[in-house]
Amino acid sequence: MLGKWLQKQKRNRWAVDKLHSSIQNHSLRPDFYYEGGARDNFSGRFEMTSLHACLVFRRLRSAGQAGKDLSQDTFDALFHGFDEALRDIGTGDLSVGKKIRKMGEAFYGRAKAYEEALAEDAPAEALGKALQRNLGVREAETDRFCRYVRLVEDTLQRHENPQLLSGEVNWPKLTLA
Repeated sequence: MLGKWLQKQKRNRWAVDKLHSSIQNHSLRPDFYYEGGARDNFSGRFEMTSLHACLVFRRLRSAGQAGKDLSQDTFDALFHGFDEALRDIGTGDLSVGKKIRKMGEAFYGRAKAYEEALAEDAPAEALGKALQRNLGVREAETDRFCRYVRLVEDTLQRHENPQLLSGEVNWPKLTLA
């Protein structure tokens, strides 16, 4: 019994690491920031990471308990990474916990806003407003980011559950046109 649990934990850790890296690496692509229009600072990178994580977690919910477990473990890994990043930029030990708590609250606020904006009955402009508010994109770039988010949603829906549960995501690219 213990052996099966340890084997599951090891397999899950590998998927968590792979999914965490995939979300982080894709979210930090320079084309989101320079020509893309998202803010190129710690806050902007947090917002892009939150957006991509929210989209993946939203899809993983439909993969049953294993998807929910992977979402939670990946969320924990992301915030461990944020904790390390804050320390790397010189945030004092006494401040890190407070900042991580605020970031967690912000993440859940973003997740709720994106969930509501992507609902089938959401007004057409809801996603654009959420992206402008959270990513800081200008109005001229909003349509492009909305198309991109919907493309990510469609792409994730085409992923089979075993593919996602193994931590594999094939991300679409943000087009500048």
